[in-house]
Amino acid sequence: MTSSTSAQFPPSETACRTSLEPVKQVRPKLPLLKVLHAAGAKGETFTLKECMIYLGEYIAQKQLYDKEQQHMVHCGRDQLGELLGCQSFSVKEPSPVYDMLRRNITLATVTAEYHREKF
Repeated sequence: MTSSTSAQFPPSETACRTSLEPVKQVRPKLPLLKVLHAAGAKGETFTLKECMIYLGEYIAQKQLYDKEQQHMVHCGRDQLGELLGCQSFSVKEPSPVYDMLRRNITLATVTAEYHREKF
């Protein structure tokens, strides 16, 4: 027989809620951090997934995507273009984004407890 708590929260979710295992966080360098903050990010460390989400938000807010071919991002006249080192790219081939992230983030390991308090 399972308790109502374990029925509400499967073991994997419970483990995530109480774990003090390190959460992989990255620390963006200042130019990238400015872009992330412009998209609404708070703080100085993020998961890689959060970085990608905020980059998407930034592109949408600045309307850098092509209106007809929305997979194309035109960033040549924007600080994102300076970071990427290109005029435009396709989200179908995101290697310029991954290359930029490799150049502009450092690993910052923090505990899950810290990560939860951040939000």
